[in-house]
Amino acid sequence: MGKRIIMLDMVLYVVFPIVLWHALRGPVGEYGAMLICTVPGAVYTVYRFWSIRKVQWFGTFLIVNLAVGTLLNVLAGSALQMLWNDVWYSIVLAVCFLATVAVKRPLMLYFSLDFVEMQGAPRSVMKKRFFERDVFPLFQWITVGFALRDGLLAAVKAHLIVRYGVEAFDRAIVIREVIGWAITLLCILGFARITNILYKQSGPDQASG
Repeated sequence: MGKRIIMLDMVLYVVFPIVLWHALRGPVGEYGAMLICTVPGAVYTVYRFWSIRKVQWFGTFLIVNLAVGTLLNVLAGSALQMLWNDVWYSIVLAVCFLATVAVKRPLMLYFSLDFVEMQGAPRSVMKKRFFERDVFPLFQWITVGFALRDGLLAAVKAHLIVRYGVEAFDRAIVIREVIGWAITLLCILGFARITNILYKQSGPDQASG
C-alpha cells in the first residue's frame, strides 16, 4: 500500500504536471497550462479524501488545503502570480503548523489520532497516551518538521522565481517532492520512536493480546 501511494504521488504530483506543462504551455499559454497541471493532483486529493472521509482532522486538512490552493490559483490571473501565491501559501502553512506547536496542540498529533482510530484503537485512550510526557514532545518536533518543510519550500520557490521567472515551475515541482520526502522520512523516524515507546508502555503481553 505504501509503495502504491508513493508511485501515485510521483505520477500525479510530479510526472503529469511536468508533462502537461511542456505540452500545453504553447497551445493554451503559461497560465492556462499551470491551471491544467493542477487538475491531476486535485482529483487525486479528492479521491484520497473520499477514501478516508471518516478521518476528522486529516481529511478536513486535505480538503481545505485543496480548496484554498485552487482558489488562489484561479484568482492569480497570471502564471507568475500563481507561482508567488504558492510561495505565500507555503509560508502560511508553515506558520499554522508552528502555531499549533506554540499552543501545545501539534497538528500531527491529531492527524495520528485519526489514523490510529481507523485501525480500531479507542481515540480517547490514545489521545491520553499521546499527551504523555515521553511522547508529546516527539509530536511537537514532528510538527516543527512539517513547518520546516513548508518554510524551506517557500524559500526555495522564491529563489527559483526570482532567478528563472515562470521557468521555475517545473523545477519547483521536482524540488518540492525532494524536500517533502526528505523531511517526511525524518518525521517517520519520529513516528517509529513513538510507536516503540507506546509498545514498551503496553508491554509485550498486552500488545500481543
